[in-house]
Amino acid sequence: MARSTRTRKFLKWTLTVLIAVIVAYALGWFYIARTVKARIFTLLQGQGQQNVVVNCEDIGYNGFPAKFGFFCDDLHVRDRTSDSVFDAPQLMAEAPVYSPWSVLATLTGPATLQNDAGMLLRAEWQDFGGKLIYRGGAPRLVSFDFEAVTARFADPQGRQGTLTAEQGQGLVRNDNGDLDVALNLNEAVLRPQNNAEALPAVSVNLLATVDDGGALLETDFHPQMLRGKSGIVNQAALAIGESQSMMAVSGRFAFDKDGYLDGRFSFELTGIDGVAQLAALSFPGAAGVINSVTGLVKNFTGGQRTVTLDVRVEHGRAVLGFIPLGKIPPL
Repeated sequence: MARSTRTRKFLKWTLTVLIAVIVAYALGWFYIARTVKARIFTLLQGQGQQNVVVNCEDIGYNGFPAKFGFFCDDLHVRDRTSDSVFDAPQLMAEAPVYSPWSVLATLTGPATLQNDAGMLLRAEWQDFGGKLIYRGGAPRLVSFDFEAVTARFADPQGRQGTLTAEQGQGLVRNDNGDLDVALNLNEAVLRPQNNAEALPAVSVNLLATVDDGGALLETDFHPQMLRGKSGIVNQAALAIGESQSMMAVSGRFAFDKDGYLDGRFSFELTGIDGVAQLAALSFPGAAGVINSVTGLVKNFTGGQRTVTLDVRVEHGRAVLGFIPLGKIPPL
C-alpha cells in the first residue's frame, strides 16, 4: 500500500514537472519566434525606424516545436523619406532550435518597388532567399541567393527595360572587425525597351574586404561611411557573354576624409573590343571617350588580346603609366 502511494506521488510530480517544462518551452518558443520576427523587421526598417514603416495583412507563427518561425502575408514597406513603397505577397523566416541566432528567410514574388516620382520596378523569380546570423543582438552576416530573376523597370525619364539573371549570390560579413563583401551574378542580360539592341550577357564576381569596417553592418549604410576607410579588392571580374571578353581588377584601396579614392590596381583585360562595346552600349553619351581610351590601350599594349595594366589613383586622379585617364568623383 505504501509503495503504491509513493508510486502515485512520483507519477504526480513527474507529470507536474513535465507539464511545467512543456509550458516553459512553449513560452520560450513563442518569445524566440517573436525575436526572429523583430530581427527581420529591424533589418527592413534600418536604424531610422521612424522613417520606414513595415506592415503585414496577416502575421502568424509556425514551426513549433522544431523551428522558430513566422510568416507575413502581403508585406508592405514604406519609406517616408524617399516616398517609395515595396510590396510582396509573402515573407517567411525561421530559425532552427539548435541555432536560434541563425535566421533563414524566403520572399515570395512578384514584388514591386515604386515611388511618387514615377520609378517602377517589378521583379519575379524562381527562388529568392536569405540568411541572417546574429551575435550579441547585432547582425554578423547577411546573405542572399536567387535563381531565375526577371525585373522590369521604368524611370521618370520614360526609359524602360528588362533585366534577367540566371543565378546570383551575395553576402556581407563582420569577420573579426573587418567587413567582407562577396557578390556573384551569372548570365545577366539588360534589354532596354527603347533601344533595339540588348546588351551582351555578363557575369560578375566580386570579393573585397574593408579593414575595420565590420561595424558598418550594424548601421544604415551609405557610401560616405567609407571615407577614411581602406581595404583590398581581391577580385572584381566582369565576363562578357560569347565574346569571351573579360576585365578583372585587384589591388588595395583607400578613401581619404574627402571621399577621394587612392590606390594601385592591376587590370587584366581579355578582348578589349568586347569590353569597349559593352561600355559604349551602357553609356552611349560617353562613346567618344570610350573609343579614345580603347585605342590608347591597344597602342599601349601592342594589340595583344590579353594584357595586364597597372593603374594608379591619387586623390581621385587615375593614371596609366604617365598617361592621365581622368578624375574619379568623391564619395
